[in-house]
Amino acid sequence: MALGKKILGNATVQQVIGFTVATYLKFVRQTSRFELEHIDILARFWTNHESCIAATWHGQNLLLPTFWHNWREMRILVSRHGDGEIVANIMRNLGVGLIRGSGVPKGEERPHKRQGKGGAVALRGMVRALNEDISIGMTADMPPGPGRQAGDGIVMLARLSGRPIVPVAGATSRRIQFKNWDRFTINLPFSRGIFIVGQPIYVPRDIDEKGFEACRKAVEDELNRVTDEADRLVGHPV
Repeated sequence: MALGKKILGNATVQQVIGFTVATYLKFVRQTSRFELEHIDILARFWTNHESCIAATWHGQNLLLPTFWHNWREMRILVSRHGDGEIVANIMRNLGVGLIRGSGVPKGEERPHKRQGKGGAVALRGMVRALNEDISIGMTADMPPGPGRQAGDGIVMLARLSGRPIVPVAGATSRRIQFKNWDRFTINLPFSRGIFIVGQPIYVPRDIDEKGFEACRKAVEDELNRVTDEADRLVGHPV
């Protein structure tokens, strides 16, 4: 185990893995037949040069950056710890910018960010990017789970920036899905696929605690809806 961590912690190994995975994801995208549902919602932001917060679930999101218009800048929140450096290399090879740090896990006191993981720094960086019309990609749930339950961080970001949260989901008919906390999914090539955009969710700056929780639940419900709908449309049981 220690040897495996040492190997995966090597910068050259991380770069090779990042390049290989990114190349594979591009291959899946190019060899599969995808339908785009409600892409006009994102197109409105692109056309008006406005930013948004694209929300996904952990384990379901590696293929999604390949759908982003290459003429609209996007940055992904990537952890500084664990497998974060490998994910960062994957995103770089997909042409997506990065913001390093961690969000605020569900149930943690909102004013107290996890300083050791760069939560406060990352939050400021994301707000700055959104104000510069650079969209942000962010997972709504937080490790170690439970999966598919939205945390507070993404709602806090929407409140501070004034930008909407737009749930997005993708699925392929051929895939490998693990039974871990985030149902980590490997999409397979030569599939029938779907990319779905959900309804934008705005969070008022002066919202109270009850309203904040209602927005968090709205993000969770809409993201679960589009994720389940994506699975259903490619033939997977919901």
